[in-house]
Amino acid sequence: MRRLAFALVLLVGVAGCASDVGVAAQVGETTIKISQVQSSVNSVIALRNELKSEADPNISDLSRGQLRFHMLSALIDEVAAQLKVVATPAEVDARKKAIRDQLGGQEAVDKAISDAGIAPEDFSRYLIDVIIEDKVGALLAAGAPAGPEGDAARGAAIQGAIRAVAKSLTVKVNPRYGTWDPDKVDVVQLDTTGGSVFPLE
Repeated sequence: MRRLAFALVLLVGVAGCASDVGVAAQVGETTIKISQVQSSVNSVIALRNELKSEADPNISDLSRGQLRFHMLSALIDEVAAQLKVVATPAEVDARKKAIRDQLGGQEAVDKAISDAGIAPEDFSRYLIDVIIEDKVGALLAAGAPAGPEGDAARGAAIQGAIRAVAKSLTVKVNPRYGTWDPDKVDVVQLDTTGGSVFPLE
């Protein structure tokens, strides 16, 4: 990953980049450090090694995924603050127990989060995000019916709220991870080919 240092020099001045040394991204007032992202990456790799997982070892994709996770958590916090929604420790513990019971124990949980690319130390934060999203969806799509149609309406409401918050904030991404796409609300890979390389049809 350090070999990207030269590429970063060439990319100074790219719009929407977090240029401060050691900063992976900036989401409003929230600073996400490179060390925080790398810690998550290392933890996922360690868990996968422990489980002898055959998950895709692409470090670039994994790093971008971990940054995406931390950025979305920051955006979800903003949505929660605006709507006065919280996820309590008791709710997180209850959700953990339900998942352990459903999957058949902690070993199965570890495999699931490994496959999903979630670092063990980020699992509680992931559940906080899920609980908040559930509450936001129920609040913003209160009239939606049960079932797939209602789930789609609630999902759209959640995505709309996150997208609106993201567009209201200053969001910057260190180009070592990619670039911020405000429409997709995602960190996407930079096109370093200048458009000269196209995917095969």
